[in-house]
Amino acid sequence: MKGREIAYRGLLRFYEGGYTNLTLNALLSEYAPSAEDRRLATRLFYGVIERKRTLDYQIESLSRRKVQKLDPPVLTALELGLYQLAFAAHIPPSAAVNESVKLVKKSRFQSASGFVNGILRSFLRNGGKLVFPKDPKERLEVEYSVSAWVLNSLIRDYGPDKAVLILQSALAPSKVFLRVNTLKITPEDAAKRLEDHGFSPVPHPLLPNCLILEDSGGFSDLAEFREGLFYVQDAASQFCVEGLDPKEGETVFDLCAAPGSKSFTAAMKMKDVGNILSFDLYPKRVELIQKGAERLSLHSITAKAGDACVFQKELGTANRVLCDVPCMGLGVIGRKPEIKYRDGCEEAALLSTQRDILENGAEYLSSKGILVYSTCSLNKRENEEQVSWFLDRHPEFSLDPLPFSKEGEGMKTFFPDEGENDGFFVARLRKQ
Repeated sequence: MKGREIAYRGLLRFYEGGYTNLTLNALLSEYAPSAEDRRLATRLFYGVIERKRTLDYQIESLSRRKVQKLDPPVLTALELGLYQLAFAAHIPPSAAVNESVKLVKKSRFQSASGFVNGILRSFLRNGGKLVFPKDPKERLEVEYSVSAWVLNSLIRDYGPDKAVLILQSALAPSKVFLRVNTLKITPEDAAKRLEDHGFSPVPHPLLPNCLILEDSGGFSDLAEFREGLFYVQDAASQFCVEGLDPKEGETVFDLCAAPGSKSFTAAMKMKDVGNILSFDLYPKRVELIQKGAERLSLHSITAKAGDACVFQKELGTANRVLCDVPCMGLGVIGRKPEIKYRDGCEEAALLSTQRDILENGAEYLSSKGILVYSTCSLNKRENEEQVSWFLDRHPEFSLDPLPFSKEGEGMKTFFPDEGENDGFFVARLRKQ
């Protein structure tokens, strides 16, 4: 099956409900396309989701019909065609139009093929120029393809100029960050091995054991990956473990650990000497942690199913506790574009869960221990305000300087437009 059809089927499945990565990976595994079609399918699938609000506005402007009135197979073919015409300059316009029409003809709505052809050719006749609403805020929603709630949240917390910079960075090509397994290989040797396979790794400017790849295609198929010489972990997530700063021989609890990269990095910082308990609510995600630890030959990690909100006295205490809590994810919209369209209805429940996890993490901590609270969100309600709430309730805790902070800050927000990382928040708290 060709790349366009895989992207088309993937989008239809995703719109019915599901996760982007799971949906696309299932289709790629099922049809095993060529490397070229795999790349095309991936780019079109994620590109359409990333630009969906922008594309749908063009469709409504050209057709004078609300997209909700269009049948999903017809709408999806239009989105795919318009994405190629507007955002994929390397694809000939004729191929974008003709292949989109073919997709509709293969569906139950083949009678709509003329409609699809007409809309796409109208876009070309208009010079292939995108149109936007006149209202300034609505224009930003369409231009950067986000929901009103996401846009308003970023403006509320950081102002309109910073919000635009964050949204612009989310539309830039995503890089891959590899953490080197320093128990098996040096960063220099890992980089050389990757170069031998045609990759161009660049050392992270601030993290000595982190390599950056501009093009991620195929690295997971390498023998070096299977041998556990490196693993994927965003730079901001690595800074989170730097904030935890675990030591050899300590006991560490990672309460929301899956897929396990923070536990893996903690184990390496501890030279695999100590005890790391890595929890997740779902057994299948616990298996991900176990398999990852085995691939990396880490023996200090024990993965268990457990609810991060529920205290288990029999576990005892820990020197350090990591609470990387579930969140709205506004820092990773560049990697998970479906987050861009959230309407905020989950926020209240997540805020409550985050507080429960913080309270529970504090229960496990031994005297003078360190608790790290982190999110991959850029939402002050989930970040600074949660830390303030916790400190007001727990006078025995105080902010503790983050090891990587030159200003001695106890909490820090990483912005995707300011460095080689996703958006992230980390706070370090010490129990007196």
